Amino acid sequence: MSVPPPPMPYGQQPPNDGNPYASGSPYTPPTPGYGYPAAPPPADQPYGMPPGYGYGYPPPPPADGVTCRFCGGYPAVNTTVRGHQGMVVIMRFLRMSGPFCRTCGTAMVRSMSANTLVQGWWGPLSVLLTPLTLLVNLIPNGKIKRLPPPVPGSHGQQLDPGVPLARRPHMFMLLLPGLAVLTLVLASLGVLGPKKEDPVTPVSVPTVTLPPVSTYTPKPFPSPTFSLPPMPSITLPPPSAPTTAADSIDSAKIGDCLRNENGTGATHDASPKITMLPCTDSRAQYKVIWKYYATSDEKQCEKQPKSDSTYTRTYSNLTALSYVLCLQSMN
Repeated sequence: MSVPPPPMPYGQQPPNDGNPYASGSPYTPPTPGYGYPAAPPPADQPYGMPPGYGYGYPPPPPADGVTCRFCGGYPAVNTTVRGHQGMVVIMRFLRMSGPFCRTCGTAMVRSMSANTLVQGWWGPLSVLLTPLTLLVNLIPNGKIKRLPPPVPGSHGQQLDPGVPLARRPHMFMLLLPGLAVLTLVLASLGVLGPKKEDPVTPVSVPTVTLPPVSTYTPKPFPSPTFSLPPMPSITLPPPSAPTTAADSIDSAKIGDCLRNENGTGATHDASPKITMLPCTDSRAQYKVIWKYYATSDEKQCEKQPKSDSTYTRTYSNLTALSYVLCLQSMN
């Protein structure tokens, strides 16, 4: 009975045909799980990354799906950084919302807070709103500081945080409100002004004598006189109630109905006695088709094809009050 050869611990098993070079070198690297145990995973994998990260593998996606709005790195946190600008009469409230990674968020908090220190004091209400804005920014700053650094390889170009805010010259602007309060306190205590017991030395003002100023009297200039021509006088007829039949129809307008009380029925009457009647009255003889003002020319009614009669009222002294009624017979 033949005994099989022992397995090779550092290579592949030779083929059954007995040719050890048919499938490659017998000294190939060991295959995990065959003749050699697999290498244990590193014990210090950051952020719970699977074995093999850092050797050409891309970083895994974030568990919550939140990435920085500037560089795309993670972990990131959703928060809002605020700023303020005072412009004497008006003011501006600034804000920048995340998500931010630790590096970009730190840069944004430092930048907006530094600008607020310089631009935020110049207004009556801005003196109170500027320190309030700086205090509010402590909340997002705390959230950003609690983040770990971004995962290597997960982010692009990041914002430059620069030096801390406490080491920037913008911090000297915090002295402005303190100096203003100190000045008011010292002025109220009389420290800045002269003391009451100190004698006040009068200041002598030199006297200056000016030469007399010569007076100038202009020569009188005669103003021209103008004589206006006398204004023409216009005598209007006194307003009175109508006394004749002709006066009663001065208010006649288009659509009114008239009647000649002479009863002649003629188309042209030298001295008609005209009265106004309702158009529903059976005694009405004529209907006003048109009325021409400031004229006594009866030929104007030739422009109205339905007119077959006319009535003219003439004022000898005022042509503007004359008129012509173009009539249509109702019979």
